[in-house]
Amino acid sequence: MEVTEQWWTLAGTGLLLVVLAVLTEQLFFLFAAGGVNAWLISGAVTASQSFTSQEENLSVNYTLSASEIFVERKTELALHASRPASTTKEHVEITAEMPPGITVETGTPRVTLQPGETEETTTCLLSADIVGRFVFPAATVTIDDRHDLYSITIPHRETPILTVRPHNPTLHVGQGGTGVQSAYGQHQSDQPGPGVTTRELREYVPGDDSQQIDWNATARLGKPYVRETEGETDRRTLLLVDHRHRMTTGINNETMLAYAREVAGGIAQTAAENGDPLGFWAIGDEGITAQIQAGTTPQTYAQIESELYSLQPTADTVTPRTRSATQTQHLADRLTGDPSSFASVLRTYVSDQTQYRQRFRADPLVNTVRQTHTEAGEDGLVVMVTSDSEPVKLREAVKTAIQAGSQTLVFITPQCLFESTDMAELDNVYERYREFEEFRRELEQHPRVTAFEVAPETRIQRVLAHRRASATSRGSS
Repeated sequence: MEVTEQWWTLAGTGLLLVVLAVLTEQLFFLFAAGGVNAWLISGAVTASQSFTSQEENLSVNYTLSASEIFVERKTELALHASRPASTTKEHVEITAEMPPGITVETGTPRVTLQPGETEETTTCLLSADIVGRFVFPAATVTIDDRHDLYSITIPHRETPILTVRPHNPTLHVGQGGTGVQSAYGQHQSDQPGPGVTTRELREYVPGDDSQQIDWNATARLGKPYVRETEGETDRRTLLLVDHRHRMTTGINNETMLAYAREVAGGIAQTAAENGDPLGFWAIGDEGITAQIQAGTTPQTYAQIESELYSLQPTADTVTPRTRSATQTQHLADRLTGDPSSFASVLRTYVSDQTQYRQRFRADPLVNTVRQTHTEAGEDGLVVMVTSDSEPVKLREAVKTAIQAGSQTLVFITPQCLFESTDMAELDNVYERYREFEEFRRELEQHPRVTAFEVAPETRIQRVLAHRRASATSRGSS
């Protein structure tokens, strides 16, 4: 509880009366000072009681008309306060603060209840210029007592959350140009339980649930048998998102990072709906930029979503292109016997295969996968969202991910589908896309790997339609 300026005025008056009493030796001034002090003390007791009553009876609703919007779109904030008629002697003001990145377009996020008023509502139009997850600060409730001597400020506990997503109306996730509905998929457990998928028939043992007895098998075999079923369970998911400088490729703000962020957001949302433990790692040009350990609490999911939609491309660093082991060995063979000084310099870089493997480990994506893949376990899932800018290193990252036995999903943004698609370049774009598709299928040769393409729907369909039209034209001629 705080005191107001009027309290200080009265307290100063009381002190002045005490001084006058001492100087004039008049008891009248002393009695007057005592009366002022008694007034202040009784006012404090009354104010404390009225503040408690206000806290118990005041109702504040602090909501958004839409909790998810696209960037540069608007949502309406509504602030409503109400109280019973028996508690209207105090002045109450509720003020809502905006988080950084949120702009109030119209209105004022403040509600005032004057003495005698029971309810009041205000609305404001909000907009956001950047993507992200915005947790609004707690609204402040300020209550003044009826004599304007004391006031109290308390936070309103419930606060809205606004998720601002990028504009990706043509998102395509699929394989070979064909979209898929759910890349994350359903999952089941090997743990026996009241599930929906039959596992095996076995002989009944004491302690088994009688509802699991297969009476047809029991009658046929002459002994009681039960059928175990497998039920759905939590699947630990590790989400690795690449936001290196290469992910800035795109036209009209439709960058690879924007699409990667949207896909990763869908994975995170599905994991939250299934109650799966979800961990998150963001990968920049020099390594890991954000790390959230796997968990199932609402706070964990919210933190991952917030980190995800606040990702920005990191600064570019110059890294050498890496050849595959076969290419490196072939170059070493060609240099064998070459006496030139140029060949002798090159031989130092391609002759030592162990050194070559260490350069792989220095790659941020490979290094991150190496640090995290064992956390998923055999029943877990490793999800990588990246580009095809360096297929050799991506292939190594996938190999590293499956070493622990976990399933691996790879979402890849083909660079050719985010660059210019002028009609004159469509043949070249298709050839590059065909090479990408071969690479994607190569990744899927392992039974625990599933790879998807992520691109603008209109762009990939334009490339494929141009190819079909070209093939038809050549066939008719």
